[in-house]
Amino acid sequence: MKNPPKNIPLYKVNMPQHAAGIISEVMATGQVAIGPNIAKFEGLLRNYLGNPFIMATGDISNSLALCLFMAGVRPGDEVIMSPLVCLATSCPVRNLFADIRWCDVEPMTGNIDPADISKKITQKTKAIVVYHWAGNPAELDEIHAVARAHNIAVIEDAGEAFGAEYHGRKIGNTGSDYTVFSFYPNRHLTTIDGGAIACASQDGYEKAYWLKRYGIHQPTFRCEDGEINPDSDIPVAGWNLYMSHVAASIGIAQMDHIQDIVSRHYDNGCYYDEKLSDIRGITVLKRPVDSRSAFWVYTFLVQDRDHLLASLRNAGVQASKVHLRNDIYTCFGAKRNDLPGVDYFSAHSLSIPSGWWVDDQDRARIVDIILREKK
Repeated sequence: MKNPPKNIPLYKVNMPQHAAGIISEVMATGQVAIGPNIAKFEGLLRNYLGNPFIMATGDISNSLALCLFMAGVRPGDEVIMSPLVCLATSCPVRNLFADIRWCDVEPMTGNIDPADISKKITQKTKAIVVYHWAGNPAELDEIHAVARAHNIAVIEDAGEAFGAEYHGRKIGNTGSDYTVFSFYPNRHLTTIDGGAIACASQDGYEKAYWLKRYGIHQPTFRCEDGEINPDSDIPVAGWNLYMSHVAASIGIAQMDHIQDIVSRHYDNGCYYDEKLSDIRGITVLKRPVDSRSAFWVYTFLVQDRDHLLASLRNAGVQASKVHLRNDIYTCFGAKRNDLPGVDYFSAHSLSIPSGWWVDDQDRARIVDIILREKK
């Protein structure tokens, strides 16, 4: 009797063996909440992304809420984004009692369409949120041009795009006002939960730094005797967004070999691009010139998508549609919008595993299954 085919997951948690030793050392110190490894992890992120204005945070959703708040988003204001995002991206807007203006996507990318952004701008618009689908960079130059023309902030959600590059610069260092990252377990880099905020300016960084801890100004918050200083004001109520010392320590272990992780995702994505580009009924996604995808997963467009999805799953390959369009949820106050690009992408997109765990044999097997089904 033949062994069942190897299961190839769409997501997999990477946890280096030496992380346990680093965590044990931290636990022994008793400094489990705040400690020096937070600053060390932030330094590693700054060096990797090429941006000195980066801070570690507790999670991506509250990081996004904080950035929206700094962009001036208040109750009744509007934020433009594509409905093809994670709920972790859309819900923070409603948590601030603001509204979303759903924008169409480019059907060949799944990313927000710069041409449609201008049509969605109103006097209430305060920010544009750019979601990089599957780690594929959006057309940031065009988006920045629209935003500057209307004095609107640009916030990138790079939860799936760690290590991606746009015009030779890593996402997180592209000139957007703010970029948020996710270090959830299924990402390129994990701290169990957690995230980071990258700012375009020192001023934005300093404001976010105090807001991420209740708005407390740490240098003046306590007197010399350790008691809380009554003269240290808190002008703006902030969040509790600190990354813990334990989480940061896991992040340090991850950063030891993050380039190998990112490179394997990229190599697998390029392999799929080559092998799937000439198959009838399949379209590989377009990407900006001089960009580099993070290939969190590998997404392509396919006719009769649901049939191929079932075939891959039956063969042990955990393919998926990944994200459901968010404009169907009543919590956002509107019915499904008329967005032809979103309609097309939602009906045809399919994602397959492209992570560090997918070896040469795995990816060849995935392509063979697709080839058999599309003959």
